[in-house]
Amino acid sequence: MWLTPSLKPVLWTSLVILSASNAIAESSSSSDSNMPLTCDSPIYCSGDLLKTVQLAEIYSDSKTFVDMPTKNPLDQVVSAFNAIGANASHDAIQKFVTDNFWEAGKELQPVTLQVTENPKVLDKIDDTTLKGWASDLNHYWANLTFEFNTTFLCDGCVSSTLPVARRFVVPGGRFREFYYWDSYFVIVGLLVSELPEVAKDMIDNFLDFVDQYGFLPNGARMYYLNRSQPPFLTQMVKVYYESTKDEELLSRAIPILDKEYQFWQANTTVEVKDPKTGQSYNLNHYNVENNSPRPESYYEDYQTVQNGTGYNQTQIESLYADLATGAETGWDYCARWTRNKEPASDDPNSYKILRTLNTRNVIPVDLNSLLWSMESNLAEWHAGQKAKRDDKMSGNLSQWYQRKAKERLEAMEAVMWNEEHTSFYDFNLSSSTQNVDFTPAGYYPFWLGAVPEDLAKNYTVLSHVFDEGNKTLNEYPGILTSSLHNTTLQWDLPNGWPPLNYIAMQAMINVDKLIQKTKKKEDSVDLLGLAKELATRFVSSAFCGWYVTGGSVPGVLAQLPNQTDTGHMFEKFNVENIGVAGSGGEYTVQAGFGWTNGVTFWAFDTFEGFVAPNCTTTSS
Repeated sequence: MWLTPSLKPVLWTSLVILSASNAIAESSSSSDSNMPLTCDSPIYCSGDLLKTVQLAEIYSDSKTFVDMPTKNPLDQVVSAFNAIGANASHDAIQKFVTDNFWEAGKELQPVTLQVTENPKVLDKIDDTTLKGWASDLNHYWANLTFEFNTTFLCDGCVSSTLPVARRFVVPGGRFREFYYWDSYFVIVGLLVSELPEVAKDMIDNFLDFVDQYGFLPNGARMYYLNRSQPPFLTQMVKVYYESTKDEELLSRAIPILDKEYQFWQANTTVEVKDPKTGQSYNLNHYNVENNSPRPESYYEDYQTVQNGTGYNQTQIESLYADLATGAETGWDYCARWTRNKEPASDDPNSYKILRTLNTRNVIPVDLNSLLWSMESNLAEWHAGQKAKRDDKMSGNLSQWYQRKAKERLEAMEAVMWNEEHTSFYDFNLSSSTQNVDFTPAGYYPFWLGAVPEDLAKNYTVLSHVFDEGNKTLNEYPGILTSSLHNTTLQWDLPNGWPPLNYIAMQAMINVDKLIQKTKKKEDSVDLLGLAKELATRFVSSAFCGWYVTGGSVPGVLAQLPNQTDTGHMFEKFNVENIGVAGSGGEYTVQAGFGWTNGVTFWAFDTFEGFVAPNCTTTSS
């Protein structure tokens, strides 16, 4: 992958020379390298077979083909492809696929899950309709819980799955495997639904992955082995431990989280210079080594890159890397990563705006907040290990992580904090300036606690942190939008996403606590009220989306006429109309949906007094 000199990862020499870092390296039991593994399958990763099938557009979604296991041994499949050749007709390619592959997702086997029939969260819901909906939603966990089963594969047959030993929850729809950052919000919901064993299984699967691969891949498919996603594993361990006090899992997790931290530091650290003072800091960006189309979005990436005009090989490889990096961010795609913010009127597929991706030159506030939280939690947990075992090395690691967290917080304040707008913003290496654009990513520091002490004690600042978010909520009736740019990309207006609304609400709750400490209650802003308003909009959006797609509550809420389905939970929502699913992007809106279910249960567990909306008026 091509990078400008300023983007070459900073060597992690400061860690290597420390005895504490040696302990981290020694604790890594599997991978000898900090770099992501390379996916080398001639079917699922690269090569003429993949290119030929994907560019033939046999399926409307490129992900379909790479989720299909083979009916025949790998060598026979390759020979069958060689027999028809890369210039085969569409019919010949279709026959080749039909003869040699099972349907997509055949490895996914449902698990019999006994849900907790009456979790305590239901007692917090007074509205009869919403309580019936939540009870129904509680059973959705059984519909989304699976395990991988490849026993049907013949000797020599292959699949793109990355096998795991335990059950897991999938998002739903086209997502036939579990995903990294999605799973945090799923785990939050599972814990509220009193299914801690399923949450633990998922965390153990993730710990196995980091132990085996040296990092946590984007998802449980081999074509994701060159990238990760926002590093939420520490947050998963934390929220699970706080709920269960499972010391055994925490002890297992700590050295594996050390390994994941080492991966992010070794592969994504960059030097950032403060334009105001000239001082240099180390922060992190998303950064994927990639020079070809993503297998699961092959046709879309190919059209984006290869149909661009006048690109040299370096530019081609750079754009492929930015596309894959955009997927690593979890926000694929949005105006945070593009130079252009306005779509072309003659570009319904968004290829032109995607050609302006600049993902690797953006230093994201959310990523650095997550890494600060990782450093802070590992400092605390290693201190706890030292106290239990009088372990000198754990004590050294605790101090080392404390120092790294302090350095990161100083860097974030210097280059990401904007006093005028009372907000944290991404920093752009291309322009050496902040990207002064509202997104909920700016709320990550307030959710995770990555707030410098001087800001945390400043009432004037704290009372204005949510001004931009409040302004957008006043402009649109639905949940909080992900950006103010309508680019046609799916992480932009008019779409709002459950995980970002969860983070915004958590941030509001946390900042309210900080404000109360300033002892200026007589004129404090009502952030708890704002959080409750956002929660109400979220519950209404999810409920109405479910109701207008066939949901009903026996004896309480009749199904709408002419409905043949039983209600869907969507992955994203339109902020302009409550109850309307989101749109845009590389694939159609998906139903399921893991993180939407999780945030819904969290909202019911956190706030009171919800009332079922009139969906026939809110969604019009």
